[in-house]
Formats: sequence, C-alpha cells, structure tokens
Amino acid sequence: MRPAPAPRRRALVVLLALLCAIASALALPACSAPDEPADDAPATQGASGGNGPSVDGATLRVLAGSEVKDMEGILEDAQDELGITVELEYMGTLDGTEAVMAGEGDYDATWFPSNAYMSLFDEKGSLVSQETSIMRTPVVLGVRADRAAELGWDERSPTWAEVVDAAASGEFRYGMSSPVSSNSGFSALVELATALSGTGAAITADDVETVAADLTRFAQGQALTSGSSGWLMDAYGNDPSAVDGVFNYESLVLADPGLVEVIPQDGVITADYPLTLLSGRGDRAEAAYRALVDYLRRDDVQRRIADETLRRTDATTADDATEAFEIPFPNRLETVRALLSSWVSDVRKPANMVFQIDTSGSMEGSRLDSLKAALGSLTDTGAEGTGSLLTFQPRETVHFVEFATSVKDERDITVGEDGNLSDVGDYVRGLVASGSTAIYGTLERSLELAARTRSDANVTSVVLFSDGENLESPDLAAFRSWYEATPEVHGIPVYAILFGEASRDEMEQLAELTGGRVFDAADGDLTAAFKEIRGYL
Repeated sequence: MRPAPAPRRRALVVLLALLCAIASALALPACSAPDEPADDAPATQGASGGNGPSVDGATLRVLAGSEVKDMEGILEDAQDELGITVELEYMGTLDGTEAVMAGEGDYDATWFPSNAYMSLFDEKGSLVSQETSIMRTPVVLGVRADRAAELGWDERSPTWAEVVDAAASGEFRYGMSSPVSSNSGFSALVELATALSGTGAAITADDVETVAADLTRFAQGQALTSGSSGWLMDAYGNDPSAVDGVFNYESLVLADPGLVEVIPQDGVITADYPLTLLSGRGDRAEAAYRALVDYLRRDDVQRRIADETLRRTDATTADDATEAFEIPFPNRLETVRALLSSWVSDVRKPANMVFQIDTSGSMEGSRLDSLKAALGSLTDTGAEGTGSLLTFQPRETVHFVEFATSVKDERDITVGEDGNLSDVGDYVRGLVASGSTAIYGTLERSLELAARTRSDANVTSVVLFSDGENLESPDLAAFRSWYEATPEVHGIPVYAILFGEASRDEMEQLAELTGGRVFDAADGDLTAAFKEIRGYL
C-alpha cells in the first residue's frame, strides 16, 4: 500500500500473461500492440497529404464515457495537428453500449472505458470494425490515509472478504458509483462478486445467488452514491469526512494526495479505453480514426496522457509498482444482468426519494406532458436491458411533493417486493397545472420530510423539478439562512433539473449548498435527465 504520489502516478504492474489470456478470451485489445496498417492497407493522411483519403476537414463522431473528458485538451491538439474534428457525446458505458448495439444514434466510433460488456453481445462482430486500447487504469479502492492506517490496509492488502466484513461491521463507510450507470461502479461490483464466489473463474448467473448475502453485507457500508466516477470524487473532495474511502479508477484515486491506494489481494478489473471504429462509416471516417489512433499511440502523446491523466500507458514504468491479480469479466450477458438486477432490487440500500414537482400554471400543455412522460419512464417495467433497472425498484420509497404557490399535494409510495408501480403511474397521470411558483418554501418542506425518513438503512435525496424562477417568498438567500440553521437536513443532496426558464445560477448555487448536482434538460429532453438522475439516487 502506498499514498498516491502528487506529481506523477506510478504504474500498477498487472500479471500481464493472465490479463492477456483473459483479454484474448473476451476479444479485448488491451494486451495487443498498437494497431499498424498492413503494407497494402490505405494510408491515412492529415492536411500534409498521403496515399489514402484525406482526413483534412473530416469529422469523427464519438460516443464516449464521461471518464474521457480529461482527454479533451489532448484531443484539441490532435485536431489542430491532424485537421480533423472530434465530436464527443457522453453516455454511461452500459447505456451507451446498448444504444450502439441497437443501432441508435449516428456515431462513427465509441470510446468507453471498456468493451468487455460490448463483447457479450452477438451484434458486436458486425457492428465493430476496429478497436485499439489507448490507456489503462484498474478500478481500485482509495482509502483516507488515517483510516487506512487504522485498518492496517496501508501495510497489507485486504482480501475482498475483509473489505466486506469491515463494511458490514460499520468500520468502513465508502462511496461507489452506480453499477447501472457507471463503469467504475460496475467493475467494482464484478470484482467483489467474482472474488467472493471463490471459484477462480468468471462469475456465472448461479454464482450471483450464492454471493447475494455477502453483497448485502457489503452494501451496508455504502454512504455515498453517484451516477459517475468524476462526480463521486467531487462529492468526496467536498466532504472527505463523509466516508472512509471510495471505489474508483486508480487514476482518480492517485490524483488525491489524501488517499492511499488499496488493491484487494484477490483482484481487480482494468479499464483499457479502446477507441473503437464502428462498421460501415466510410473511408473518410476510417482514415480519420486511424490518424487519431496513430496520434494517441505516439510515444510523446502516450507520455503526455500518463502525466496529465495519471493513467497507465506504454510510456509508464514499473517504479514503485504493486502487483495485482486481474479478475476475469463475466462471459455471458445473462450473468451481468442477473448481477445488476440482484444489486438494484435486493442487495443495495433502498433509495428514499423526495420528488419535488412543479405543476404551476406555466407547466400547462406540452411541458406537463413532458414531465408526465419523464416520470412515466421511471415506471416502465417493460423496458429492456439496463433501462429496466432505472425504474423505481422494490423496497424503494418515493415521496411526491407537488407544488405551485404552495404545496398542492403530498403522496408517499413504497414499492412492494412485486415491483408493482401502478400507484406511481396513477399519481403521475393525475397531475394538473395551476398556480404560481414557490420553490424554496416548498424545498424546506421537502428537506424536512427527507430528514425525518432518512436512516442508515437507506439512501436519501431530494429531486427538484421546476420550469421557472422562484416567484414567492422565501428567496434563495432566505433559504440559505434557513438551511445553515437547520443541521438535521445537512448531508441530503438536492438534485435540481434545469428546465424551461429555471435559473441556472440559482440551481447551481442550490446544488453546491446541499452537495447535489444540476441536470440540464434545457433542450427539452426531460426523460433523459430523469433517467440520468436515477444513477445518483
């Protein structure tokens, strides 16, 4: 164990032979050498010319995981040098993979932390043309230095079973992103379940039931959740005392000098960030892809990636290295879905959610229709893939606080073990628009309700939806004074949805005050915002 170095990360040495064997079995490119065009393949070119189709002025549309946002500066330099445009759209790894496999969207390439999930789909063979690993980072545990010393994890790596025991006993409180929304949370869950199965092989659907009791014990220690790896680190950074550690990418753990990197003895999963060209995108897109890959694989750029993102690349060394066993990824889609379903429905702490819903007069018409559709998407039990896991789940409690000039109605609904959501659907369909907008007075009521129902056995949060600016007393300043004088509501994040004429500045201030986040639905895609928010609840 070692504290994360501030100026430059040190490479984690993985048991390469085993990793390559696993990667080969899953058709992953993590252990392959940089792709080189064959002697008779068309050569790519930038503005300077060449033998193949020109890439000057070409656009490469890429669906990417939010984790690669830290590569935007490097990509800007690549675009300037190559004469191409790289358009990035961000989506969670599992959601994005399912979208591409279903033929949704107009993308030339993907750039997720891993293609392991993609490799489980039969469609991959026909939809993917080329894939090249650009950089690597394992999903590890970052522990506050003082707690690592108290647990003894700064001197000796624990087993995953020891981590579970510490979480179940209350000795270790942690943060982890949602396995449904974020690759780091998903990888951590697979690491844990595979290690606990004790088979030494990739976990199966039958193993999921076997390890469910231990997964439930592990979930008792979760005190911070998130829909993305980056926001998880932001939330931890805002209040490091809230948890003892976080499960996240090594690169993000190493960026925080207050964290000690802890790698469980029985293994981790490594993200290898394959830049992946989709099939049938044409010669120009292929040439632009090859030019970008060649640029990113260049020695000087690999060195820059290592220095700026703290990920492992071909330019990193084995100085101060820590060995790690590479855990195999599940080899069947049914296993992944069984594991995620078990986690969401039976294992994790249930969500305790207050939905503060604006049905003022300005919501009349298409806006109210959009709101009903967005809330309705969270009751769609017929959704396929990971979409079915974004609906309200058994054991969860939804408190609706409908407001306009004041609170219009309150409704508490607990989802039963059968997962029946008809009560939620009936309530949503009955919403009617009328009245003015009293955001902050109602929010005081919502937070008080959340505080009364909060416990160590649930994850409590408030979702605020409004399409306009606050028109009633109190205003934001008065609310801030109330909030600071009301300690029992502290630690309950408010997730605000930006829609219509809602004030971006006020919503961002509110999110910062409460430790929440703003979700932008200003373009009108309210359903996407509500689905994204579910990863945080």
